[in-house]
Amino acid sequence: MNIKKSYLLLSLLFAFNSIQNFSQNSVNFSFHQDFKLLALGDDLGNRAGTFNFLGRLKYEAQAGKIGYYVFGTEYEEAILSTKYSRLGGFLGYSFMDVFNNYNIHITPTIGYGKIFRAGTNLNSWSGAVEFQYFINDKIRVSLLNQVTQRTDLEFLYDDLKYRYSFFLGVEFKLFTPKKN
Repeated sequence: MNIKKSYLLLSLLFAFNSIQNFSQNSVNFSFHQDFKLLALGDDLGNRAGTFNFLGRLKYEAQAGKIGYYVFGTEYEEAILSTKYSRLGGFLGYSFMDVFNNYNIHITPTIGYGKIFRAGTNLNSWSGAVEFQYFINDKIRVSLLNQVTQRTDLEFLYDDLKYRYSFFLGVEFKLFTPKKN
């Protein structure tokens, strides 16, 4: 089994084990596209129309007075000159009712992951702020602003970079785990 598949398997096992042991609220899946890269491209030769997908499996803890903790795994893949993928985990806190009952939550997160590109396996940190609008109890529209440490760019271009991405996506509640 290659390293990438091993990380994915370990991340999913950790997430599902944690969900079974500590779950109180919900498990969600979201699918995002980097709108900035799709609409504008970037300064590294990736033109407008470039696909960069991000999938997240997220656990939301029981809500308190102002919000709730979140954690999960994410997988990103971009169709660049050489295939880019990143597998990681994240942890954050979601603030509820920020705009007085407009069904908007704001969630800052920090994450760590591995970038796989051009035969390399590199460490990477990320930070994000997500804005979610609740269409109903099961579906949300998500705007995810993310800054990622792109250690692959240091490897490929001899220059350490942090890259900003603006993802637009949809999140679905998969289930609400039963309490013991």
